[in-house]
Amino acid sequence: MIAWVKLIPAWGWTLLLGLLLVAVHQIRVSSLQAELETERTARLDDAGKLGACRSTRTALLGQVIEQNTALADLRAAELERATRARAVQQQAEGLAQQADQQAQQVLQERTPVGADACAAASAAFDDELRRERAQ
Repeated sequence: MIAWVKLIPAWGWTLLLGLLLVAVHQIRVSSLQAELETERTARLDDAGKLGACRSTRTALLGQVIEQNTALADLRAAELERATRARAVQQQAEGLAQQADQQAQQVLQERTPVGADACAAASAAFDDELRRERAQ
């Protein structure tokens, strides 16, 4: 076997070793290029998913802003209704108090001694109607 090795000159072995190293290097580069392409494809897919997530997030934020605006409008309307209701209630209580005072005045009127009770009650109601119409 040694005789066979001596048939190839020293520069031939160097050349052969160089060709072998180039072949190994080329195989490794091809392998790494395949891995690189796989990773590039995965990153592009991830970028697409990230873009979709951002788009969805933007749409959801818009909806949240719309809902918050609607809630604020509802709260403002509720406060306005409550204020109007309080004002109407106070007005109704004032009118009820006036009506109660008028009723108390009518009840406190005394029938003169010897007068007919029905005629006195009729006169009292007529007086009350005149007072109400005067207002």
